[in-house]
Amino acid sequence: MALAQVRKEVPRTIFHVLGGVFLACLGYFLPSPLNRALLGGIFLTTLIVEGGRRYVPFIKDLTNRLLGVLMRPSEFDGVTGTPAFTCGVFLAFLLFSKEIALASLIPLLAGDRAAVLAGKGFGRVKMGDRTLEGSLAFIAASFITYLVVSSIVPHAFPFPWTILLAASVVGALAELLPRPMDDNLTIPLATGGFLVLVGRIFSHLS
Repeated sequence: MALAQVRKEVPRTIFHVLGGVFLACLGYFLPSPLNRALLGGIFLTTLIVEGGRRYVPFIKDLTNRLLGVLMRPSEFDGVTGTPAFTCGVFLAFLLFSKEIALASLIPLLAGDRAAVLAGKGFGRVKMGDRTLEGSLAFIAASFITYLVVSSIVPHAFPFPWTILLAASVVGALAELLPRPMDDNLTIPLATGGFLVLVGRIFSHLS
């Protein structure tokens, strides 16, 4: 049963990670304010499509057929997570510097999906509607991804590894917030806010 649940999440995970990496690259490598305008346009497009799904049966049927493999049962007749996800990426680059925005998205892209797969695969200790195993996988995946990205793009994150580990924990805590808080928003905003605060503390101490 657990393995079947994990398998159902694999296509969604691939789409989540690849789509998120694409959006993060747009935000990080394109100059400002072009990056913000483009990410804002993508967010508005997802809102329009979501509105179409709600009020236009043809659009709803079409998206359900084309994207059904990526959707959870509740999303066929309800709201999908796409607008919140694109909004989270847009807000990260709107509110934070590029470096902090990128750092705030790592837990959303890597940690969140690791938590889902671990929680559904072998989660036993419940914490609300989450699991302890999922949260630990979230922290581990986020931190490892920070280290990998740092090795590929030196100085991508202007923080020591201890702060990146702490950011991974902050992201995991943000993911635990109950509904109606959407973790597509809470994870990047909480992580980015934490890194901004740490950066200001370091600047005052130096």
